[in-house]
Amino acid sequence: MSPRIMARPLLILLPLLALAACARPPESAYVAATATTGPGDPAGKDAKGEDCIAQRGTALPSDLPIARSREVYCGGWTQPAARVVQLRGPGDAAQLDALASGGLWRTWLDQRVTCAAPQATTLSGGIPARLLACTRKNGGWPHVALVAAGPGGPVVADGVATATPVMEGLAAGQTSAAGPGQARSAALEIAVRRMAAEAFSANDVGRYEELMNVGRELNQAENFAAAEDAYRAALALQERVLGRDNPDTVTALMHLALNLSNQGRVQEAGALFARASTLATRAADPVATARLAHYQALSLLQEGQEEAGLARLRDAEARYAALIPPSMLQGNASGGGVVTDPAAVSAMLGLSEVRRYLGRALARNSEERAAAPALIADSRRLLRQTGLESGLLVARSLRTEAGASALLGREDAASRQLEAAARRFAIAAPGERPEAVTLFLTGAGRAAAGRRADALAAFRAGADILRARQIALPINLVLPYLDVLDAEATASPTNAPALRKEAFAAAQLAQRSNTVRFVQQASARIGAAGGDARVAEAVRKLQDADQALRALFAERDAGAAPGLDARIAAAQQARAEAESTVAAAAPGYRQLLLSAVDADAVAVALAPQEALVTMLLGRDHGWVLLVRGGAVQAARLNLGEVEAARLVNTLRAGVVDPGGRPGRFDPAPAQALYAALLAPLASALEGAETLVVVPDGPLLGIPFGLLLTGPADPNALGAAPWLIRRHAVVHVPSPQTLVTLRGAGPGSTAPLAYAGFGDFNPPNQAQLVRSFPVDRCAADARLASGLVRLPGTRIEVQEAQRLTGARPQDIRLGAEFTAAALRAADLGQRRIIHLATHALLPGELSCLQEPSIVVSPQAGAADANSAFVKASDLLGLKLNADLIILSACNTGGPGGAGGGEALSGLARAFFYAGARGLMVTHWAVDDAAAALTVADSLRRQQGGASSATSLRGAQLLLLDEAGKRLPDIFGHPFFWAPFALIGDGRRAAPARTAALDASVQTAAAQSAPRM
Repeated sequence: MSPRIMARPLLILLPLLALAACARPPESAYVAATATTGPGDPAGKDAKGEDCIAQRGTALPSDLPIARSREVYCGGWTQPAARVVQLRGPGDAAQLDALASGGLWRTWLDQRVTCAAPQATTLSGGIPARLLACTRKNGGWPHVALVAAGPGGPVVADGVATATPVMEGLAAGQTSAAGPGQARSAALEIAVRRMAAEAFSANDVGRYEELMNVGRELNQAENFAAAEDAYRAALALQERVLGRDNPDTVTALMHLALNLSNQGRVQEAGALFARASTLATRAADPVATARLAHYQALSLLQEGQEEAGLARLRDAEARYAALIPPSMLQGNASGGGVVTDPAAVSAMLGLSEVRRYLGRALARNSEERAAAPALIADSRRLLRQTGLESGLLVARSLRTEAGASALLGREDAASRQLEAAARRFAIAAPGERPEAVTLFLTGAGRAAAGRRADALAAFRAGADILRARQIALPINLVLPYLDVLDAEATASPTNAPALRKEAFAAAQLAQRSNTVRFVQQASARIGAAGGDARVAEAVRKLQDADQALRALFAERDAGAAPGLDARIAAAQQARAEAESTVAAAAPGYRQLLLSAVDADAVAVALAPQEALVTMLLGRDHGWVLLVRGGAVQAARLNLGEVEAARLVNTLRAGVVDPGGRPGRFDPAPAQALYAALLAPLASALEGAETLVVVPDGPLLGIPFGLLLTGPADPNALGAAPWLIRRHAVVHVPSPQTLVTLRGAGPGSTAPLAYAGFGDFNPPNQAQLVRSFPVDRCAADARLASGLVRLPGTRIEVQEAQRLTGARPQDIRLGAEFTAAALRAADLGQRRIIHLATHALLPGELSCLQEPSIVVSPQAGAADANSAFVKASDLLGLKLNADLIILSACNTGGPGGAGGGEALSGLARAFFYAGARGLMVTHWAVDDAAAALTVADSLRRQQGGASSATSLRGAQLLLLDEAGKRLPDIFGHPFFWAPFALIGDGRRAAPARTAALDASVQTAAAQSAPRM
């Protein structure tokens, strides 16, 4: 495997793993905890009224002999809430001061907590004591330390603040706080004053640590979405108790931010990192600032900002090193052995990871490449010196070293290191994503060495894990698998059909966009219901509960609000109940939601005159796979993502100019894209009436109907050989989406035909100024001021009403087209919903964060807020629609620098709400052309044609009539090509319903998790 091929996947993926390696291990990793399952002595109640027991505990460091050591467990928490140690020796004031201020016990305490100066006080009965108000470095929870003159000598104790009454009782030889006949405890009064503002218990601390540990484990398994949930819950718990701006929330905040970055949610991660930057320097954890620099570096590298990421890594390296004893840094023999200071351990682990990534980055730099091996070797040395060199950390280290070896041209070493890493992952994290990633990298290495059979064994083992865990990999990791399958098919024609089908299944292991998962979720709801309204409602409630919980967590990220914690708790309970209901009502829902489908299932779903093509684009090449008539054909593309994006952007620039008008159309990009993507499979596509396209990456930014199958005269575009002349085109996000939607039947059962909305009244200038203040949103205000009326949409909607036989009350125009009208229109009873208005997408308005459609403002509204119906508002709709017509501007998503996505947030929101198909626009539409396209499409659909065939017929009408009854310019794709069908919409009833149902069930069963 060449260094250049191997470099990018490792650079992207391996930074994601450092979170696990430098997260602070649980306290039990340094101080042995006594099992709580054995017998214990009652120790009274803590400040929260929870029962506590005392058990024999571990001996702690002390300058005086230890007579007895006990650990206290309260409220079912499995870690000690407190430790109480009886010492032998004098208990005079001088000794109490010495113990509270220095010595071995105080040194041990200071490693774990940060304490204020000791306060002289008394326990119940007037017993002299010294109280230290502390904060746990791990999580920032309030902590108390106590030195007292016990009955048999001095007593030292420490624990969470709520355990103070129990510590006091044990120190004084009692099992409860002061009774009615005893003197009051001054120490307890001091502690209670602090606890009064801290509504937490030992169980809260335990729950926080449990959530952080779970988050770490999920991150190690590279399940970043689930890790996000764990860290969000941990942060919410902390913020409820400590407050949103408490600096000790920074650890959970950073972990959450990095996991968001790992999922590509850069903007959300950046906002949390910014919050963390204001907190880290004041946190009790001394490693916080180093870890922040480390995680920010990883996020920058994830974004491709290598120079900035490298600088931040060096900053993190210096900060970590400052926390480690010099002897350990230098590798002296005298400095060897297990490190016991948790801060030093965390810093050592962090430094090990940082140096590994520095070595990895330098290996990519020809000028500094020679320094890389030493850095990587030193990272392993630091790891060994922590005494915590686990199998998982070794596996990660080996995988990173393999990447560096490949970059340095040491292919044999890289291969050996990957093989070793795969074996380690199989032991340390069997059946999880890290093992699958390493197996795919191993397969690519074997393939590069000419060992195709061995490569296939590795790829197939990794694929089994991905299917069992229902997860995906980046495209560039999957492409070598397709390359090997193609080579094997060429070498063995007899096995070629089976190998092509395997390639089709393998292609679905790659995933680029969250759009796929989002649309699968909506289509799965339809398929799981199978016509049963009760099942559909149960699944919908679960999805709504997920959405509500995400919204609440986002609200917490934005700032505290009264009652937010109670709302989060209620939402979590509601989600748990909804999931239980779905498990009973639709047992196959989870499998259907997350499964891929094989080529046979797709073949059954397709009609005889249909074909499906799915595409994958890598850095320097790609693949297109076609399913038709039960067979799979495949072609390797000499087209990478960057070149595809250039062609798409050039094509779009020729369709529409920066001012939103028809551009100077150049046929060359449309011809080049067809030649690269579909021409290799032209013979197999011959005679297909409908082409189902699964685009990838920048290809999502165009409607495929405007590709050119041959040369075209720019002056006679109406007669050009557009792809739409050969096929009706359906765009879907994944093959599984098509199979699922078709398994639900040919169309909606809603009783009403149509609801239409158009000709909105724009907000006035005063309203816009209040919604877009000129000091913050001047650019937004200028753009919003340009949202003029679209009078042509009135005619468009009225004609659609006439064609569908809808009633006058089924349309809302002008001032009646409001957000309230949308909510009141009973849209769940409509088969077609038509929205003819402006749309605003992310990036167009900085002060309007969500994609939105524009409606008339509410009568008498002071501002323009009610004129923007956001994607999050649309999620609340309950639809059963064949088709949503978004006759607006750019509802399918602009091309943009990277090609964009054909499904904008608006389109995704409608899929979530229950639409089967969306007719969206890829650029600003012409009023007359849009009216003709929509009207003729609806006329054909009312006559029984499918949504895809209807749209094609309308587009061909514009092309064929250009220069005849219509102006010549209508042959320009600006006029006829903006609309695209996403999803299936309405279609003719399939001839093989039983077979299709069986194929959906088989696909779900094949993707069931391994037990």
